[in-house]
Amino acid sequence: CTNIMIKLKILLKRKPTGESVEFYSNREQFDHIKKPFSKNPYSIKGIKVDNNKYHISILKN
Repeated sequence: CTNIMIKLKILLKRKPTGESVEFYSNREQFDHIKKPFSKNPYSIKGIKVDNNKYHISILKN
C-alpha cells in the first residue's frame, strides 16, 4: 500500500486544481487510501463495483 500512496501523491501533486485521478482498487487499499485523501485539498469517492473491487475517484480541490 505504501507504493500506491506514493504514486497517488505524486500524480495528484502534478494535477491542476479541479482535476481527479480515477482507478480501481481492492477493499484493503481503499481503506488505507480513504483517510489521508479525505482532507483538504482532496476529496475522495469510492463506489463498490464488485465483491472486493472499488472504483475510486480522488479530486484535487
